[in-house]
Amino acid sequence: MTALRLRRLLLVALAAALIVAQEVIGFEAAALAQPWSLSGTIFHAFAGLSYAACAWIAWETADSPIPARIMITIAFLWLPPAFIAAMWPYGAVWPLLESVGLFWAVLQAGLVVVYPTGRFYGPVEKWLLAIGVVAAVIRMFAVLFVMPAPNRYPDCDCSPNVYAFAANQAAYSAIDLGFRVLGIALIIGIIVLVTVRWMRGTTPARNVAFIMPVALVLWCAAVTYGTVSDFTGGSSAVFTYLGYLGTASIPISFVAGLGFIRSLRGRVSDLMVHTRDGVDRDYWQAVLAETLRDPALKVYWWEPDVEGYVDSRGAVMSGEPERARPRGRALMAIESQSGRLAVIDHDRALSENQELLDAVSTALTLSVDNGRLREELEQTLDEVRESRVRIIEAGILARKKIERDLHDGSQQSLVSLALSLRMAITRASADGNDGLAADLEEALAQLSGSLKQLRELARGIHPSSLTLGGLGMAISELVSRSPVPVQVDVVVPDHLPPLTETTLYFFIAECLTNVAKYAEASHCGIHLAADDDGLSVSVTDDGRGGADFSKGTGLMGLVDRIAALGGTVELSMGEGGRGTTVAARIPAAALMEQRVG
Repeated sequence: MTALRLRRLLLVALAAALIVAQEVIGFEAAALAQPWSLSGTIFHAFAGLSYAACAWIAWETADSPIPARIMITIAFLWLPPAFIAAMWPYGAVWPLLESVGLFWAVLQAGLVVVYPTGRFYGPVEKWLLAIGVVAAVIRMFAVLFVMPAPNRYPDCDCSPNVYAFAANQAAYSAIDLGFRVLGIALIIGIIVLVTVRWMRGTTPARNVAFIMPVALVLWCAAVTYGTVSDFTGGSSAVFTYLGYLGTASIPISFVAGLGFIRSLRGRVSDLMVHTRDGVDRDYWQAVLAETLRDPALKVYWWEPDVEGYVDSRGAVMSGEPERARPRGRALMAIESQSGRLAVIDHDRALSENQELLDAVSTALTLSVDNGRLREELEQTLDEVRESRVRIIEAGILARKKIERDLHDGSQQSLVSLALSLRMAITRASADGNDGLAADLEEALAQLSGSLKQLRELARGIHPSSLTLGGLGMAISELVSRSPVPVQVDVVVPDHLPPLTETTLYFFIAECLTNVAKYAEASHCGIHLAADDDGLSVSVTDDGRGGADFSKGTGLMGLVDRIAALGGTVELSMGEGGRGTTVAARIPAAALMEQRVG
């Protein structure tokens, strides 16, 4: 706890202790002509303690410290009538207490007119409060210098006012009556002012000031009754208690309004959760309007292309001056380090809470920045994916070129050489040179082996069957060469993109190679099918299992190839860890992008 908060807490505790002590002293003294009841003491103490407690709450929640200072001052000036009566035997004490006994009412009126911002709304409020202060000062001097004795209880055993150098009971009574009548008039004026402000206010303004008019009416009724009863001699405990409740309801209404504003700040925090992934303009405006309870709220976004602000539908905001705007509306411009972001057209009542507007500005800035970063990240990922696809396509083209060069160049030369050797063998045999014929036969056998290896190498680089007969023929060729029996369940879709065909071929080829080399399987299966959601392919074996993407470049190569097309690869094991299934899926959207590309 900071030193300032500690001082404020001690001040609130001191005010509460003083209120309780005065109530106890007044109750025990029983100096009033009509004994001060326990219930009256409790109600009166409740009103004073309400101000002390609400002062602490206002210090913690209000933007301005002025309301809390007014409340704590009222708590110190909240003097019980029974306590003042207990001081009647002391002629130098009771006049001082009586002279400030109604200053709390003026301060309470000031608290109402600055509700809920802690600032004056206009000159009318200032004039009303100034009249109240002048009247209270006049009454204070009248009590000190004109009032000879407590006029409401002429039969009491009271010491005379030692300060009354111009004692005149009739004059004081007239001044006191005028003060109270003026007080009622001022309260009525404040009620009218607050009520008109509430009725003219928009939804946010009414939500903030939703209790205060009722509290004011209750207080005015109690003050009016108290004034009449003081001069008629009548009294009613019910009206007296209602007066205390009306007085207590003023600070409670004030902090209730502050609580509503604070709840709006919490709703702004929730707004950041809703919009953390970026800005959808219609959604952002709708959520913000709901959060601030301002259905007329509009957000205009900065568009560099038009060098102006536009709404979610693209309409440019008019550049009308502030004075030409509808009554009760205000604009808030939001900017970030990157430049202008938006302008919010909101209820003017929200302008009275700068922290709330700062929270809205921060939420919008973070949301826009998150959206911008998200777009940049998605753009980067798209560029990476496109780059991977281009690399794979370049690799496939290179494979095709190498395979074609081998087939049309080296392979054809070796075939021609084999034919020449066969002709040489025939001539050597015809000439009876069997030794030479045998040597040539051995050379031809070696040449045939090399040619076979070259053909297998060419198929590994890029199978000609895939180019000539499509994916179905290429898979059949893979199955025919597999040393492990393969069950084929393949339905090749029509018009597959060439890149997808090549990727699926090498996926199946790599899986069959791994089965033959490592799985120790007795059989395996290939499944290929397409549906509305995309294309799926899987290779399953009944081998010893244990395959792992991290244990070699072959499986990781499968993942990279499929991922480059926007697909995914999953590796799963059978029961007991035996058997392996490698499944890949390419979504329909990725296939469509390849066709369009």
